[in-house]
Amino acid sequence: MVAVLIVMIALLVIQAALIVHTRNTLVDAAVQGAHHATLAGSTPQDGAQRAQQLVDERFGRGLEAEATAVQEDDGTIRVQVDATLPLVGLIGPAGALSVEGRAVDEEAW
Repeated sequence: MVAVLIVMIALLVIQAALIVHTRNTLVDAAVQGAHHATLAGSTPQDGAQRAQQLVDERFGRGLEAEATAVQEDDGTIRVQVDATLPLVGLIGPAGALSVEGRAVDEEAW
């Protein structure tokens, strides 16, 4: 009985670590995409494609994610990544995890 409880707690801790790791990885991809969009000759869509590429490289097809980018009025570029919240392994509700990264487009100043 105690062993079952210990195994369940261990699995919950591992799943919580996977959720945090997934979120942090998505934030990194969004920030990298936003920085890519600020490079000379790049557009916000290039940044969204870069973020999507990074998510696909890191998770493969195990995680559904969609990256979008918008240039704000204040000259910043915001890349948003909406992904599946991994509740059991990488399976969970689609679009429940949303993160964003921002970078200043110096050409807009």
